[in-house]
Amino acid sequence: MSFIFVLWLYWVGIMASPPLQSRPTPCDVFGQIYVEKDPYLATFRVFVEKNNEFNAHVVVFEETNPLFADKPGFWYFTNKRGFANYSIAYVQDRNVADFVVYFTDRELYAGCNRR
Repeated sequence: MSFIFVLWLYWVGIMASPPLQSRPTPCDVFGQIYVEKDPYLATFRVFVEKNNEFNAHVVVFEETNPLFADKPGFWYFTNKRGFANYSIAYVQDRNVADFVVYFTDRELYAGCNRR
């Protein structure tokens, strides 16, 4: 009898636990972005590629209006952490970055580089 009770408690515990949340990919990062100074507080650590957009995971266009930052690669930088969809921290070492970005001044080139 006790074995069945323990088995029932185990099953109830599994069914009551919330599903696992998957971490967003670099292509999911768009919208309002807050820049953290401490990389441990940020959602993502980002390395900025300065020379070649083909080495980047995301080509970013900096929007001037948060309403237009609605697709991958379109970021609006906010000074208010509470309004941000994601927070990033710039890192100097590519090996510790979660992903690599390249900033463009042309809206047409912004987006996710699929590999």
